[in-house]
Amino acid sequence: MAATIEPVSPRELECRKICVERFVFAILYSVAIQFVLLTVFLLLVNFSLFGPMAWVLGTFRLLCALSTWLAAMPLVSAVIVYGVCLAKAFLADGRYCPTRFQLIYRSIVQKSALLVVNCVVGFLTAWLYTRFLRDDYRVLFLPASENGQFVLNEKYLFLLFGGTFAGVYYFVRNRPERSAVNFPVIQQPRYQQIRAHLYSTVYRSLFTSFAPALVYTSFFFTFICVYFRHKLASTFSGVSLAEVSTLTSFYAILSDVRLLLYCWILFSQILSSMNLMQDLFHICLTEYRAFPVEKSSLADDREVTLVEALANTQLPIIQQLAALDLFNIAEDSNPTRRSRLYALSIPGGHPYNWRLLSGECIRLIRDYSAELTRSIEGAPQAVGSAIRPEITRLRPTASMDAEKILSKQYNESFGIRSLSTNALPTESTSNPQPDFICKAIDRRLDSLRTSLKNIPGIFYLFGEPKTAKTCYLLSNNSQQIIYISQALASLAAHSINEDQFGVVQNDLPLIIRTLVQLKQTIDKVGSIQLDVKKIDRNYVALRAATRRSLYRIAGAFADYLNDIVLEPADVKALHGFVHYREA
Repeated sequence: MAATIEPVSPRELECRKICVERFVFAILYSVAIQFVLLTVFLLLVNFSLFGPMAWVLGTFRLLCALSTWLAAMPLVSAVIVYGVCLAKAFLADGRYCPTRFQLIYRSIVQKSALLVVNCVVGFLTAWLYTRFLRDDYRVLFLPASENGQFVLNEKYLFLLFGGTFAGVYYFVRNRPERSAVNFPVIQQPRYQQIRAHLYSTVYRSLFTSFAPALVYTSFFFTFICVYFRHKLASTFSGVSLAEVSTLTSFYAILSDVRLLLYCWILFSQILSSMNLMQDLFHICLTEYRAFPVEKSSLADDREVTLVEALANTQLPIIQQLAALDLFNIAEDSNPTRRSRLYALSIPGGHPYNWRLLSGECIRLIRDYSAELTRSIEGAPQAVGSAIRPEITRLRPTASMDAEKILSKQYNESFGIRSLSTNALPTESTSNPQPDFICKAIDRRLDSLRTSLKNIPGIFYLFGEPKTAKTCYLLSNNSQQIIYISQALASLAAHSINEDQFGVVQNDLPLIIRTLVQLKQTIDKVGSIQLDVKKIDRNYVALRAATRRSLYRIAGAFADYLNDIVLEPADVKALHGFVHYREA
C-alpha cells in the first residue's frame, strides 16, 4: 500500500513562505554581487594611470555590453543553483548524530553536491573573467608560427584550473556542516550590513588568497604539468605543445608576472564571491521580524503568531526569529506590544496570551535543561571539581577493630548467633555455573569492545565522545534559550508596573524555579571536561544570560520574596542573587 503524504497545515506553509522569501532575496543579492565583483576585476586589470576617464568609461562600456550579459548567464545559473544548495543546508534537519559515521552518511549527498557546485562556480568565474583579458590568457589554442598548426595555451589552462581549485579550497577550508545561524548582537538594516561585509570581504580576500594561490601553483606543476598536459594535447588532432619539456613550460608560467597577478586576483574574487554569498544568507535569515502576539478576528487563519512560531520545531530559524522578537518585546521601551501579553481576553476575561506564551517558554527551557542533564551523565569531571571517594569514605580505626574482635569472641563463647548471618547453612538450589558462564561472556565481550576501540580510526568513526551531545546542545540550541530566559525575566520584572490584572503572579514561582534549575544544570556542565574551543562562547553567553535573568527577577521582587510561594531551595538560591552572593 502506497504511503500517504500528510497534508501541511496553513501555518506551516506560512512559515515556509517566510523562509523562501528570505532565500529568494539572498539569491538575488548574490547574483548582483557577481556583477559588482566583475566591475572590481575589470577596474583592476584595465587600470590606466594616464587615462583615468577612458579607463572608467571603458570598464562600464564593457559591463553594459550585451555580450557581457550573455557570457555571464552560465555563472548566474550556477550561482542560483549554489544558492538553492545553501538554502537546503540552512533548512537541513539538525538532529544529533552521535558518531561521525552517521554524520557522514547523512550529509554525504549534500556535501558532494556542494563540492560539485563550488567547482562549477569557480570554473565559470574563471572562464568569464578571462574573456576580458588578452588573447594570451583567454583562448585555449594559439596559432603556431609555422605549418598552420595550433599550440595548447597552458596559461589559459592555468587560470581555468585555478578557478576550479579556488572552489575546492573554499569547500575544504570552510568544512560545510549544517549551517548554524548566529544572530548579530546589534540589529542593523540590511543595506548597512551588506555594504560593511562587501568592503571587508573584498579587502580581506586580497590577503587570504595569496597563500592558496601559491599552493595551487605547486599543485599545477606537480599534477597538471607532469601528467595532464601531454594527454590533453594528444586528445586534439593538430595541436602540439609550445614547450615539450615540463620544466621549461613551468618556468614560462612562473616568469609571467602578469599571469601570476591575474591568478591572485582571480582567487581573491572567487573567495570573496563565496564568502559574500554565505554572508548574504546570514543577513537575510537573521533580519528581524515581528510576529503578532494574538490572532485578530479579522486576520487570515494562516497568520503565524508568536507562540506558534516558538513551537515550530520543523524550521529552527522560525523558532529563533520568534525568540528574538520575544526578547525585543520584553526589552522595548514602548510597552504597547508588551501590554497585549498582560491583557485579558474579551469576552471571558482570561489571560490566554500570557498563559500560552509562558507555558511554551517554560517548556522549551525545561526540555533544554533535561537534555543538558542527560548529556553530561557519565562525562568525566574536571580536575579539582569532584571529591575523591577514598577521601569521603571513613576508615575504621584500631580501637574499632579491637572492639569487633572482642565482641565476636564473646558471642562465640556463649553461643550467641549474629543476626547478620543465616541460622542454618542452606544449600543453594540454583546452579552457579550458568551465572559464571554469563559473566565470563560479558567480560570477553567487554574486552573485545575495548580492543576494537583501540584500533586507530574505529573509535573516531563509530565511537561517541561522552561530551559530544553537550557540545551539540550548546552550539545549536543555546541562542534561543538565551533570548527566552532573558525575555521571561524582563516580562516578570515589567509586570510590577504594567500588569494591571496580575496575570504574571500565578506563574512567577514556576518561572523562578525553571530559571534556577537551568542555572544549576549549567553549573554542572561547567564542572565536566569539555572542548573549550567549541563551546566556550556559547557556554559563557548562556551562563551569563541565566544569571542576568535571575538578577533581574531578584532585583525587581526583592521586597516581595516573602509573599511569593516558593520552595525553600528556590528561596535560598534567590536570596543569593538579592544580596549579590550567588553560588
